[in-house]
Amino acid sequence: MRWQGLPLLVGVWALAGVLAGLSPWAVAVQAVGPAGATWAVGEVLRRLGGRADLERARDALVLGAVALLVGGPLMAGVQTAMPAVARTAAEASLLDLLAWPWHALGLLTGSLPAIAVARASRRRTRGAWHLAGGVTLALSAVAAAWLWFGGLSLSIVASAAVAWWPHVLLLGLLLAGTLTLPLLALLGVAAVAAAGTATGTGPFASLSPAGAIAALCGYLGSLMVMLLTARSIGQELRLRERRAVTALGAARLAVAEWHRHRAEEVHLSADWLALTRHRDPVTWTPRAWLDDVHIDDRGRLQEALSEVTLGERDQWQQELRVQSDDGWHWVEVNVVAAERDLAGQPLRLVATMADVSERHEAQERQRLSASLFEHLHEGLLIADADLRVLDANAAYTQILDVTLAELIGRVPSLLQPNPSDPLARQQRAAMWTGLRQHGRWRGELIERRRDGQISTLQATISQVHGPEGDLRYHVLAISDITEQRVARERLERQAHFDELTRLPNRARLSQLLGDAMRAADRDGYLLAVCYLDLDRFKPVNDRHGHEGGDRLLVELAGRLRGALRSRDLWADAAARLGGDEFVLLLRAGSMEEARLAVERVLRVVSQPYVIDPMQEPVQITASLGATVYPIDRSDADTLLRHADHAMYGAKQSGRNGYLFFDPELRRRTEERVMAIGRVQEALDRAEFVLFYQPIVDMRSQRVFGLEALLRWDHPEKGLIAPMQFLPLITNTGLSARVGDWVLSQALEHLAQWRRAGLDLQVNVNISARHLQEPDFVQRLAELLARHPDPLAEHLKLEIVESEAHADLAASSQLLARCRALGVRSALDDFGTGHSTLTHLQRLPVDVLKIDRSFVNHMLDDAQDKALVEGVIGLARTFGCSVVAEGVETPAQARMLLDLGCDSAQGTGIAAPMPAAQVADWVRSYSGLFALAPAGSPRLATGTGPEAPVDSGG
Repeated sequence: MRWQGLPLLVGVWALAGVLAGLSPWAVAVQAVGPAGATWAVGEVLRRLGGRADLERARDALVLGAVALLVGGPLMAGVQTAMPAVARTAAEASLLDLLAWPWHALGLLTGSLPAIAVARASRRRTRGAWHLAGGVTLALSAVAAAWLWFGGLSLSIVASAAVAWWPHVLLLGLLLAGTLTLPLLALLGVAAVAAAGTATGTGPFASLSPAGAIAALCGYLGSLMVMLLTARSIGQELRLRERRAVTALGAARLAVAEWHRHRAEEVHLSADWLALTRHRDPVTWTPRAWLDDVHIDDRGRLQEALSEVTLGERDQWQQELRVQSDDGWHWVEVNVVAAERDLAGQPLRLVATMADVSERHEAQERQRLSASLFEHLHEGLLIADADLRVLDANAAYTQILDVTLAELIGRVPSLLQPNPSDPLARQQRAAMWTGLRQHGRWRGELIERRRDGQISTLQATISQVHGPEGDLRYHVLAISDITEQRVARERLERQAHFDELTRLPNRARLSQLLGDAMRAADRDGYLLAVCYLDLDRFKPVNDRHGHEGGDRLLVELAGRLRGALRSRDLWADAAARLGGDEFVLLLRAGSMEEARLAVERVLRVVSQPYVIDPMQEPVQITASLGATVYPIDRSDADTLLRHADHAMYGAKQSGRNGYLFFDPELRRRTEERVMAIGRVQEALDRAEFVLFYQPIVDMRSQRVFGLEALLRWDHPEKGLIAPMQFLPLITNTGLSARVGDWVLSQALEHLAQWRRAGLDLQVNVNISARHLQEPDFVQRLAELLARHPDPLAEHLKLEIVESEAHADLAASSQLLARCRALGVRSALDDFGTGHSTLTHLQRLPVDVLKIDRSFVNHMLDDAQDKALVEGVIGLARTFGCSVVAEGVETPAQARMLLDLGCDSAQGTGIAAPMPAAQVADWVRSYSGLFALAPAGSPRLATGTGPEAPVDSGG
């Protein structure tokens, strides 16, 4: 049935019946009966949950019981219904009685070999075929059966020995761990025994047929029972061993077993090897185990092993530390005597280790947590999901002055959602909002103690959830920060408020101003930033002392507070910057409202102050400067600076008044500052250049001098005339720096030309600011000293007439000191100022230069001609030479010669030229009445060759 099913089994039985000489009907009955019985046994076995591979003892018992109780009766019934041979009544009764176990034995004998060659059994016992002598033992068992049943003459002793050889050999094969070989050998022994008994040559030949069958059944049954019993016991033991190993592995128990006297009998589980550093069970000893135990625990374990080994105690249990490859572990050790000798002394010992590191760490954490809970300086409270208190530490009860009994089972005041105090109610609302959103909240809480004192608490509350996400506990931690809050408020007052007047200080003012600016942008009103400074406050301090001055400032601060207005959405503010300086932030809907608010403040400030009741009240005023945001759209610091500038303007206007800052004026001022800065950059970057305009003697046709003219060679705009940038720096220190540079460059060019053989002098224009520098003469001397050739007598300083008369005495003294160095001077633009003969007499000048405006119109204007003629006459009277500026036509030159002026300069002679072109031009000069070529450089301002271009210097 295992190989080909029921048809094959029926065919086998039918073939056996034919060979036995039975009738077809008898063959059919004989075939169907065993086949049906075999099918019934298999079906019952399957339904009872039996396994054909006999892996469990229950399987062998079920197979034997089913074969005996189901298969045997079925086959016996068929045999009784269809007798195959004639027999006597006594034989029939005996055969019927024996047929039941005989057929059951036949079923087992036929089924067990089929089991033996099943795939699972072959796979499990494949190694048995390679056992030394395994096949030989199986053949020896069959051979022993053949010796006993083959009819050989054996002695009684030999016959008894041969009769039990199959039992011994089959049992040996089974104990060797194989199932297939014993069952196949059993089939062979059964075949030999049945054949010998049937032919009458076996040991049962002298018995009757019934007796022979009974003896054969007993013999084969003993083999069958022995094999099944041994298989069942062995499988049960192995199953129990596997269960024990599985249970130990699931419990993570490491096991070591050893014999006291036989070192080779040592068993170490895989978990034991993993928990220790010893890896070889062959060389393992209890001493090796001790080497892996912590030195602090080694003595206790050694003493325990000694006591258990000597039988002084049956079992020892303790926690200790064992070292493995990955570090130290806490383990729970059990040592017990597993086997004893007849005297009761332990022979075999078993030790188990369970890794309890996590439990030990958890216990340590629990002990530490309990210790912290009790000894922590912060107050801790644990409440359930309904906010009822479960426990609280001593610090909590001390901070809030309550007892633990008052807290247990109740909702503490800190967790009540609706306290009576509005601030506390607001804090609780924030706390519960944080808990709902984040499961945690940290902040400050206000709580009233039992004695009524209000305390400030730093609180942290957290929710603790269970494994399924359900809320289990609330943990509240508090610390008393009342003193810290008081100190913090004191520091905040010191940091943000003036200690004397209690007004906001400069730091707080920055915050207030920023907030007010943002509110003005948002709400659309004006913000007047006012800078107030008391007028003549120092005399008050001098008269009444600093204490009296402080009393006045305190009263002033009170008046300013009273003058401030407040609305629902905004409020005016006042701050003290220091000394007698204050800042006001006044809201207004219009500029008129802002002015009225400023005037109101000044009226309040100007009221008399009673500093000393024994003296007259003090009358004091203030100057106030203001700027209005967002008309003045500057940042906060700039607004304060603008208000400060306006305040100084109010003081300069006579004090006791106010002035609003003009953003447009400020813009122009800033533009001027930026322009001056750009001139400074041009000087630093060497963007300035000197052009020179020749001065000639028209009568002798000789070039004897040059006037140095400053130009700015702008990298983007080209040449820029001096009138576009010099006025910016006239009243600044930069004017002197530029003048020094012009003098230095002019002297350098003069030295080069004179070394080239040109007998020239250079005129340099000097501004009044430059001339009046305290060290002007000293710097001029240093510049002259840089050159080895004497250049002083070839240098002339040109001074504009109007600037020279601004401080006549100083100018005369400076020019006299320059003359002492050998440097001569010229009075430029003569006739345009307000010179008198006395002025001209006092100024030590050597040359008078007639202004171009007179020369241009002297041909058609008699008055200009008369002025020119008068200047020439004055020059002769005072012993000065004269130079006419602005000569542009030959007619002008001829008239000047006729009037007695021999020297001239102008575009009619030559336009200003770069220094590199001067030498060639001087050498090629051919006479007065040849006008200069039109190709001379053009200024970036667009002036033509006829326009005057020689101003500046």
